[in-house]
Amino acid sequence: MPSIVKVNGLSSCDDAVERLAAVLTGVLATSSSEVSDREAHRQARRGATAILPAVQAMQQVQGWLRDHREETAWEGLVHRRCRMIMSPAGDGVDAGPGPSDGVTIRQAERAEWELIQATVEVPVAGQRWRVTHELARRMGPRRRSADENGKLTVSGTGFDTPSDADVASWAEVSGDRNPVHLLPGRAAEAGLTTGSGEVAAHGLLLGAISLAVAQSSPLRQIGLVFIGSADVPTSGRST
Repeated sequence: MPSIVKVNGLSSCDDAVERLAAVLTGVLATSSSEVSDREAHRQARRGATAILPAVQAMQQVQGWLRDHREETAWEGLVHRRCRMIMSPAGDGVDAGPGPSDGVTIRQAERAEWELIQATVEVPVAGQRWRVTHELARRMGPRRRSADENGKLTVSGTGFDTPSDADVASWAEVSGDRNPVHLLPGRAAEAGLTTGSGEVAAHGLLLGAISLAVAQSSPLRQIGLVFIGSADVPTSGRST
């Protein structure tokens, strides 16, 4: 299974960005904004560069869960929030890989949900980022509501969702092959309002799309809150 190249220098960082940008370019080039291919790639590079610390931190969190729990510990987790802050001492730091177990985990149970807050420091292109991911897993059966709010794909939102092929490609390049993103019905089982024939797009893919079309914060802080699921119909493609 392909995974993001660990940042050991500028070339490997560029390679990681290009892999992510290749997926984003396809999404942006087919969006309703009708941007040119050149502009789509420029925006995609911006989004991929901005989201890279979060992607690499997420990989470390996945590794921690598998090492300290079981191989399937990543399955069924829903991404709730992500916060990235550049460390004040980031300038000129060694961009080599950090310790393999450098993940701080806090866990709690609340209202039939297991809540996980994972904080990781990751070096990217000479800068060090402190990334916090908040994840949740439903511990009981989902109680469906007649009100299906919480979707990012309802009519009138103006939100262009990626295709299931885009979601599968992001899973490959980011290393996040959580079944909620790849197998129809698994997102609904995890507590999302996704239909039985749909998958949920990755939160970091949606964040990267947003960061691709928006200017980065001058404070070098990025906060993403995933208020609902971006539900993607599947085309019968095998995963």
